[in-house]
Amino acid sequence: MSASKRPPATITPPWLSFDYIRQQADNFRQQYVKPPDLVPVPMEDVVELDLKFQIIPIIGLQDRIDVDGFLTNNLKAICVDYNVYTDERWSSRLRFTLAHEVGHLVLHKEQIQQCRFRTPEDWIHFREDFTEDDLNWFEAQAYEFAGRLLVPKEELEQQIRSRSDEIRTFKERFPDSPDLNEAISRVICGHFGVSDQVICRRIAKEKIRL
Repeated sequence: MSASKRPPATITPPWLSFDYIRQQADNFRQQYVKPPDLVPVPMEDVVELDLKFQIIPIIGLQDRIDVDGFLTNNLKAICVDYNVYTDERWSSRLRFTLAHEVGHLVLHKEQIQQCRFRTPEDWIHFREDFTEDDLNWFEAQAYEFAGRLLVPKEELEQQIRSRSDEIRTFKERFPDSPDLNEAISRVICGHFGVSDQVICRRIAKEKIRL
């Protein structure tokens, strides 16, 4: 069905506060991550062994629909881009993609089940059932869940405290630099197995002062 013939948007994401989303991520971590303070989070094990979901690599998924992964509507599998899944250089990206889709599972189960998609192209149609603002909110909620799950606030604060000398030196050498967040994020991102961009966003989201 062409975009001009598609019906008006029919799916609305739930209104969820970021505090609620973070609590759901913390609850998920307590239930499925053993020990709960473990980082990096072994998302493949969590998805396959604990949730009993299948991870399905699809060649060219990113090129075809511009996403790294999606949760199937039967809530039994997560499809991921083949290159992201098989290339060790993308391990951090895979971890975040899986956490993001788990976020949709926890937060948006009813919305996912409303679409009977079987192919990547069906996923495009599912996304077209949202208004642009609602789609952005739908994705932002899953991003927040994934960020909090993979980068728990307490451990992030601890890692930043452990770099207090480096932070102080950076401030003394570059007092007017706006790049402190980026600099410290590059130093500690490997500890969490995520990208430095994820750490930078968590510092901002958690309102951590350096």
